[in-house]
Amino acid sequence: MNLELKIQWQSKGSEEEIDPRLLHMLNEIAMSESLKIAADEVGVSYRTAWQIIEYWNEQFGQPLCEKKRGKGTVLTALGEKLVSAKQQIDTEFANKLHAAAYDLNYDIKRLTDKKVAQPRIVVYTSHDLAINLFAELCGESSVAEFEFISRGSIDALKQLHATDNRIAGFHFPAGDLAKELLADYSSLFDDNKFDYIHLAKRQQGLMFRSSLKSHIKGVNDLTRRSVSFINRQKGSGTRLVFDRLLQREGIKSKDIQGYKNEEFTHTAVAAMVSSNHADVGFGLRAAASEFKLAFTPILEEHYLLAMSKRLPKSIAHEIRNLIKSPKLKTKINKLTGYDTSMTGKLVHTDKLISEK
Repeated sequence: MNLELKIQWQSKGSEEEIDPRLLHMLNEIAMSESLKIAADEVGVSYRTAWQIIEYWNEQFGQPLCEKKRGKGTVLTALGEKLVSAKQQIDTEFANKLHAAAYDLNYDIKRLTDKKVAQPRIVVYTSHDLAINLFAELCGESSVAEFEFISRGSIDALKQLHATDNRIAGFHFPAGDLAKELLADYSSLFDDNKFDYIHLAKRQQGLMFRSSLKSHIKGVNDLTRRSVSFINRQKGSGTRLVFDRLLQREGIKSKDIQGYKNEEFTHTAVAAMVSSNHADVGFGLRAAASEFKLAFTPILEEHYLLAMSKRLPKSIAHEIRNLIKSPKLKTKINKLTGYDTSMTGKLVHTDKLISEK
């Protein structure tokens, strides 16, 4: 038996579950402004899609989306709120439920199966496109079961200190900004207890629609009254870097329209900009490229994996081999703005901080 734990949306009192297809379609409409695309993504006809939406319009007492001439189908304020709430709930709670289910199933298997189960290694990682590729390779491993759980960089490193059977994926800026972030990371770095393996270098910067190229040159342009911004969530490494960039320029967050509007991944930020829900976001060049957005580079970052030196040697060896594999490097090199020249190398944290 394999158990699964889920979050269920239902109407209080009647206990009627909100059709999960509705939330999926609203999310697709937010990105594409097309009910036809949303219907295709969910796997229903255009007519059925409208029937689902009209039914829930009645239940909520007001429309969740509406057709606009020249723009297709767009979400109302209520529809946007539901999409935003679902993204936040999925990020904050769905991962925890998934991890709880994984632990439960692992224990059930260990207690009921006569065969010795593989060791379980939890990998807490900041959101990144290269780490997703690494996770795919880990799924093919025969030496351990790897469970990847999304966390901000700081939280991922904190989780690493909790037990020996954990690995943390985090990003750290290259150049002068590294010294400025030292206070946030120094208590979490320990070269005596952990090995730090370089996964890739990546570019972060401002992503925006090409029509704004003449207006967006740097972070100072975010204070324009005509520019709306979409931010990453508090606790993420990218938010930490962005806030430090604002401090450098003497910019106050209250002077940026949309500073408090948050998304939980680089791709979600890019999607919001692409769908005209914001003018500018801060994130990965690869995410901007995926959504065909213009990009102004601001800084380079190292993405690293930190792992306990007390991990079994067979597992540590497997991780190093997977990171250094030509298969992984080939895939990462296809990501715009990524560099694998240091991939697989051991890195000392003092060199990260002193790098120019």
